Amino acid sequence: MTKLWLAPAFAALFIARAPAQEPSSEAPTASKAEAPQVVDEVIVRGRRLDEIEDDLRLHVRQFIDEVVATPPGRGFARWHRSVCVGVHNLEPSAAQYIVDRVSRLALDVGLEPGEPGCAPQVNIVFATNASEAASAMVDHDRRVFMRVGGLAGMDLGREALDEFVKSEKAVRWWHVSLPVDAHTGLPAIELLKSDCGVALCAPQVKVQGPSRVHNGTRDELQYVIILVNATKLTGTTWQQLGDYLAVVSLAQIDPKANPAAFDSILNLFSNPAAYSGLTDWDRSYIRALYEFDQERVASIQRNEIVSRIARREIEDAR
Repeated sequence: MTKLWLAPAFAALFIARAPAQEPSSEAPTASKAEAPQVVDEVIVRGRRLDEIEDDLRLHVRQFIDEVVATPPGRGFARWHRSVCVGVHNLEPSAAQYIVDRVSRLALDVGLEPGEPGCAPQVNIVFATNASEAASAMVDHDRRVFMRVGGLAGMDLGREALDEFVKSEKAVRWWHVSLPVDAHTGLPAIELLKSDCGVALCAPQVKVQGPSRVHNGTRDELQYVIILVNATKLTGTTWQQLGDYLAVVSLAQIDPKANPAAFDSILNLFSNPAAYSGLTDWDRSYIRALYEFDQERVASIQRNEIVSRIARREIEDAR
């Protein structure tokens, strides 16, 4: 990503001053007939650093508002400690390449990639008729996509699931997350008895003390289903595709997002020639997502992520 944010602030500090000329005995004397020459005035306008930081924060917030989609009333979910990636319906060497690209980003943000043979939490399915495959998957077991009817803050709801089935995009995805006790990892919402395996499924959350900024829970990704339309990958490389899939594997990206105003691999299918892989902007967001305090209430989480990205961008530009 090109770092442009700080240039106006520092421009005035690096204006070169022309050295004073030594007087010359041979300097020509101006003719009385010559008109005086007017030198154009150059004005350099600087900006305060705090003004630039405010603009940067606004841009980051606009990015998050555009591309992130969390279940109603819930915070930002992420994988906890480790993630296992599986790729299906693809030749083994190509499938392993995709697994490695996703796992590389997971490792970069502090996650432990799954060992060979692990039970996949991220399932990336390639299909030549993705719409038919999506419809069959949802019809076969709708509860895989909506475990408790879409009312418990685990997914984006029925309307979003219908859009998943009907989508004509090259890649579609479905995230399922779960609010859990931040200390025990146990569910923090009421589940069906078949899901919790006990007679009583009412949640019990341990809170260390009253707080307006911490609630004792965190949102944890449970699994992600990604369906790739193999007939719509023209013009993309394996590296581009692998990095695109890595972002939607590790973060709750809105399938309806239009990220055209931002420097992100999420623009891959609208402008393949512009992106060789992950951008600095993508890395900044994913790293901030895996660094912020998840026990904070949802309204404060966004502010912390924005602050982390802004600070990193400013530090990198210095």
